Amino acid sequence: MNLIRLLRDVDRSLLIGIGGGGDIVSTLPIGLYFESLGIKCIYSGVVWERFRRDPKPGPRSVNELLNSRKISETLCYVNADTRIRTEKGLTQPIVSIVSEYLGKEVVGVDITKPEVLRSNLSEFVSNEEVDLVVGVDAGGDVLARGNEKRLVSPLADSIMLYVLKNLPVRSLIAITGFGSDGELTRMELEKYLSEFIEMNAIVGCNIITKDVAEEVIDVALNSFTESSKVPVISAMGRFGFHEVWDGNKIFISAINALVFYLDAKAVYERSPLARLISRSEDIVSANEKLNTAGIKTELDLELELDADRKIVNSKSSNK
Repeated sequence: MNLIRLLRDVDRSLLIGIGGGGDIVSTLPIGLYFESLGIKCIYSGVVWERFRRDPKPGPRSVNELLNSRKISETLCYVNADTRIRTEKGLTQPIVSIVSEYLGKEVVGVDITKPEVLRSNLSEFVSNEEVDLVVGVDAGGDVLARGNEKRLVSPLADSIMLYVLKNLPVRSLIAITGFGSDGELTRMELEKYLSEFIEMNAIVGCNIITKDVAEEVIDVALNSFTESSKVPVISAMGRFGFHEVWDGNKIFISAINALVFYLDAKAVYERSPLARLISRSEDIVSANEKLNTAGIKTELDLELELDADRKIVNSKSSNK
């Protein structure tokens, strides 16, 4: 079934930013497209801020979000006043920034307990009469196999891919930005997408148009996200090299404004990482499974940064 035919039967869709906290920003252009077709959208995203904004390693749990409304053990409604308490003070997570932009609550997703999340999300889509769930990944690293040289954040994607393939309704993976996170090269992405075309697992593709980009450009530029910013500025006509994180540069063009929609179960079947972390009770055990396979994750990186920071602080206090 192609995307247009599939969407004709959809009344309500849940859009989830599945990677770091910034991926929820990439749900916005997709939501505008869906809403133009008469589809009601619920916006949501994983609550995991970059280390520079939230120096506590790992994602945040529902219980750590201030001024939110609890839905279940791993889901909550986030509003413009939702905050995270850090040692630097209160920080507004990106899910809250998006809620403020939309003028309505969004759903915060806690990935610290994958099996509980799978159950909670299944119950949520049933209660909310959701017809289609779309996991939105800025960059496309959800397609990674684990041997890519620049891969640094496979954990959140793997957990969410496992969760999405087990839902009681149709689930898709939407790839935006085409390498906008700098983790997969264009050649790697083209190879993987070609494999999915051969499997008949790509259900459609659309482009973020300039009028849509103009509608979301402000929140994209002011949400502390690099990966979700790229598809929007690409849709505005940006062409050339662009710095995404830590000095890493990628070449961007109109290609980065494309959105590819893939069947979530097919992506899961081709993902050794998501299959490896299947049935993990918590994020620590999921991370350990990837580490055992020789794969370093974003959680490992944050733990290292935290350890280094504590050493520096200790030396400073002893002077």
